[in-house]
Order: sequence, then C-alpha cells, then structure tokens
Amino acid sequence: MTATDGFPRASAEAARRYRTAGLWDDRTLADGVEAAAARGPGAVALVDNERRMTRAELAEAVAAGVATLAAAGVRAGDGAVLVSGNTRHGVIAYHALLRSAATVVALDRRCGIADLRAALDVLPEGSRVIVPATEAGRLGEVLDPAATVSLELFDERPAPGATAASPSSAWSEPDRDRAAVVLFTSGTTSRPKGVVHSLNTLTAGARNMALITSADEGTVQFLVSPLTSITGLMQVHLAADAHAALVLEDRFDPEESLRRMNAAGATLLGGAPVIAERLLHAALADTKADAGARLSLRTLALGGAMLPRPLLELATDTFGIEIARVYGSSEAPNFTGSLPGDERERRLSDDGALTPGSEVRVGSAQHPMEGLLRGPCLFLGYLDPADDDDAFEDGWYRSGDQVELDQGRLTVVGRLKDVANRNGLKISLAEIDAALEGLPGALESASFAHPDPATGERLAVAVRPADRAGITLDGVVEHLLAAGLAKRKLPEQLVRWDGPLPRTASGKVVRSRLLMESPGKDGDLAARLRAVTR
Repeated sequence: MTATDGFPRASAEAARRYRTAGLWDDRTLADGVEAAAARGPGAVALVDNERRMTRAELAEAVAAGVATLAAAGVRAGDGAVLVSGNTRHGVIAYHALLRSAATVVALDRRCGIADLRAALDVLPEGSRVIVPATEAGRLGEVLDPAATVSLELFDERPAPGATAASPSSAWSEPDRDRAAVVLFTSGTTSRPKGVVHSLNTLTAGARNMALITSADEGTVQFLVSPLTSITGLMQVHLAADAHAALVLEDRFDPEESLRRMNAAGATLLGGAPVIAERLLHAALADTKADAGARLSLRTLALGGAMLPRPLLELATDTFGIEIARVYGSSEAPNFTGSLPGDERERRLSDDGALTPGSEVRVGSAQHPMEGLLRGPCLFLGYLDPADDDDAFEDGWYRSGDQVELDQGRLTVVGRLKDVANRNGLKISLAEIDAALEGLPGALESASFAHPDPATGERLAVAVRPADRAGITLDGVVEHLLAAGLAKRKLPEQLVRWDGPLPRTASGKVVRSRLLMESPGKDGDLAARLRAVTR
C-alpha cells in the first residue's frame, strides 16, 4: 500500500485489479442515502431509541451535517474522531464526515481516555472530536474545547452558524481509494492497532454482506453491535448502498429489544452470536406465554462462535429464520459466508464460501494452517507501518486463524492470536497485560480468556500477590481504569495464584494452563457472576 498524509492508500495494482473485475468502482455516495430519498422519500430509513426518520429526512439531515462540519472547520483531507453510540446522530455524523472527505477515526461512546488519546495521536493537532454531551465530561482531560463538536448537533437541522444546502449540492464526491475510516482493533500487541479502510474496501464488504444475507431494499436491519465497530459500519453502508432500513439499539435488553425489533419489523440481525442467543431465548419465552407471539427476523448472520445446535434448530424450525455463517474481521469484513442456495446442514458445517474476488492461501511462515487473505474488502493497512511488517506476507494478510479450505469453502479450526472474545468484542490480552504492569502488591500477573455461557468468553486475570498483599478484583479494576483502559475491557474475574505463573522455557505465560489450573483457586468474581453462582 502507498501512504498519503500519513494514511495508507490503495495501491495502483490493487485498484487496477479490482476495478477490472468490477469489484471496485467509482459509484458515488449520492447513490446511497440521496438516491434512496429520491426513489421513495417517505419510506423509513433510520430508527433509534428516540425517533424514526424517513429517507427524505435522513438525506436532509446528512446535508445539514455537512454544513455543520464546514462551520466547525472540517475540510477535505482532515481527520476527525467520531465518538458515538447507536444513535441517529452517529449515523448522520458518519455520513456527513464521509461527504466532507474527512478521514473518520471511529470510537464507541464507552471508549476509555487511552482510546481517545490514541486516536488523537494519529491525527494532526486541532483535529475535531465529535462526542456526545453525556461523554464529554468523562473524556474532558484529552478534549480541546475549541476542537470539540457536540454529536447532538447532527440531527435534521443545521447547527447554529451553519448554512444548510440541498442534499445534491452540499458536498463533492471524495476519492474512493483514499483512507476514509480508521478503526482501532485489539490484536496481539499491547496497544490497539489502527485499521484503515477506503470507501471501496467498505463498499466491497457491504456488498459481500448483501450477498450472504440476500439483503435488498426491503431489508430492515437491527443493529445491536456498536455502530463504530466494523460490524456496525458494514450495516450502515449496507443500508445506504441497498436502500435498506436500519434500526439502532443503543442499550440492549433481551425482552425490551425483542419488543422493539418486532415493532420495527426487523428482518436481519448480524453480529455476536450471544446477542442472537439472548433474543431467541426471549422469543421462546414469549411464545410459551402467548401462542400468538412471533419473531420478525428472517435472517441471522453469525460470525465467530456458533450457537448451540438446539438453539439453531429453534431458530430455523420454530421461527423460520435462515442462518447465514460469516467469517471476517475488522481487517477483512464479510470475507466468506453462506450462499443463498446453501442447505441448512451446509450452513452449519463451515464458515461459508469465498465472496467475489476473495482469495485464501493456507499456510504461512508462522504456521502451516494459518489463513492468508487477499481481496477487495481487505483493509489498506495499519496506521503504523511497523504493524504491517508482521501482518502481511508476500502481499497477503495474515489472519491469525487456523483454517481449512475445501472447494472454495472455508472452515476456521482455531486461532493463533491472544484475545478474549466477550459479546463479540475482541479484547487484546497483551493490552491488558501491559495495563496490569505496576499493579501494587503483585509479583506477576497475566490475563486469559474464560468460557462464559452468557457472553461467550469473559476476561479473567491471574495475579500472584506478594506476601500478605490484599489484591482484589476491585483493586485491579481501579488500577486498569487509572491506566486509561475502557470500561468495556475490564476483567470480570480475579484468580489469586499461589505460586509462579506457568511459563514456557522462554518465559512466556501459558494462558491455556491459567484456564485449566484456575478452578479451585481463591479469587473474586464480578457482581454478574456472583449472582449466577449463588
């Protein structure tokens, strides 16, 4: 990849290859939100926990958002941080930033101070931060008031001082090969890595999702995953490109979210399997209580861990839901997936077929079964070129997953990377280990993933205390928060180790032994887990 203004850019060779194959193109952003408004202005486009917006209202709000950004001094080529939950304001601000040709660094509203500081460190001084008023105080120590824009300004009307323009004349189309979005992802390093996508890589990923789920103009997506995650942004782009509707759930509660999902007529849910599992349990309870209860969903797009077989049969046999398997990551969204004609057993037996243009090579210099990936949805590279050195091999992206490939279909059989996958959020164990350094009273410490029936996995920490040191989970959490760790990355279990932590001959902690040897040891659990064990 080549770099411009410090950001990676699509290489000329990749642009030529994927444009020739019709997998990248020069379609415009106006083919999305604005074209949908022209086609059916009164149709529902966006719903959040407060209100619903028609296509015409969304297009007008996006144009007003572009004017708001211009009034705030955002120009083409600038970088901007977008901090948002699952609200209409976040969707509007995101579309407006793309149309302003800014590079968007996307952070969830629950991000930590360290996350925001890392985002600002990669942008020029004075870059704007768009943040909800509810989070501005918490993040205030790294915010410059002169460069801070309230997320609540992005609604259907222009902000004070901004002059609204018509949707067709409010902006110029950006370069689709330049860096458009940066997502920070947890990997094997002690710090998050900046994943850089262009409009073309994002559009290719959204097109793959449409193929896998048969999404079209009549689809109503229900988004529970964070808007600013790759799963969330894929659904934002899918909604725009396919002229589909998007329903946002900002605070998930199985029973209440089920009610909202059904009321909105949502047909597609994609994201962490644990969310689907909770909704299915809630729907089953409704069905037992009321024979007329229903579930509006038609398709579940599941990545990562598979739902237990009885729940899958419940989804397909009781509720008539089609299961679509998806494999991907922040770096390679929707890389493989089920095909529309696949039988149920095929959908449940592997991670799907290669999407158009996607290629897999099995075996890397590091592992004989590691999957190497290449394709039109693959990211442009990491913000730090040093991260690319370990991530790429001969131009192929090292997935970190052990895979098998059979007649163009992929099966993930294991992973190489040290992460805990909690509710679909991948937490870097190396990042936690680094934040644990200096923990008062600890001789040594290490984090590990622990299976959890409610969240898939939970984050646990093993600590070897010094003599008579009273180390508690609350104390560990306090230390991690002081280090700037986001609350959503905090551990839920502390295991007090009564001897040296298990290590290899080279001194590396053996996390699998931490898991195997932790039962029966003294420790603390978070309130959620204490309630379960009573």
